[in-house]
Amino acid sequence: MSIIPASKQESFGHYYDQYGMAVQGGLRMARPCRAFPSVTTIISIAKNYGLERYKREQFALSLLTTPRIRGETDEQFIDRADEGANEHSSKAMEKGTHIHNLFENLDEIKLKIEEENELDQKRCKMLLDWKEQNILSIEKKESVVISKEYGFAGRFDTLARMKDGTKTGERVLLDLKTCVPKDGKMVPWPSYCVQLSAYLIALGEDIPTANIMFSSTEDLAIELHRWSNEETKRAKLAFLGLVAYWQWSNKYWPHTEGNTNVP
Repeated sequence: MSIIPASKQESFGHYYDQYGMAVQGGLRMARPCRAFPSVTTIISIAKNYGLERYKREQFALSLLTTPRIRGETDEQFIDRADEGANEHSSKAMEKGTHIHNLFENLDEIKLKIEEENELDQKRCKMLLDWKEQNILSIEKKESVVISKEYGFAGRFDTLARMKDGTKTGERVLLDLKTCVPKDGKMVPWPSYCVQLSAYLIALGEDIPTANIMFSSTEDLAIELHRWSNEETKRAKLAFLGLVAYWQWSNKYWPHTEGNTNVP
């Protein structure tokens, strides 16, 4: 297991080399340098029911709100509605990335918070207040971790000590996720647990995991969702199954001497 602080310029990628640097260009570029697939790359081969439901909802909403153009065929109308749904999803992803960047750079932003727009100032204040109330100290953040045993890598958000009434605090692996609350609730997708559990495998740690759920709407809200030990245990098994299938289907085992031989 290796833990490598990620640089801001070279920290994102679907593959990482043995030094934790992002490798661009997909599997074709990863093979020559034996780069490790990321946790999210591996998880993406599994059906994400939460994401699929979200996409269906966006498409249905787009069908209801997209005006028909006189003379266009049903196929043309459906294509336009689909484009609208995809555009909405892209904007939602951009907003999620933006909020994540605010959380990642809170320490710097709080020194010049007046430079942010009004909504981001409110977001940062809520995140700062939550951090002050719940986080005792941060051990590592935005770090790339590599599992040479299983052949994958990933970049986790935060390994922190959370306030629990003791001097040392409780070590917890945290990951911020944004969502649109439904009926006042922010429910994490099961894949979030799989993602966090994968990082635990690479870290070689047996500690609690939790998602910081943050509303992406103007009605700001934040809450912590802890995953149980049983949920984490099952998620670890699920992820290792995905790793094995991903490697088999791509005929690529970066942690062994030969890519073409099953370890």
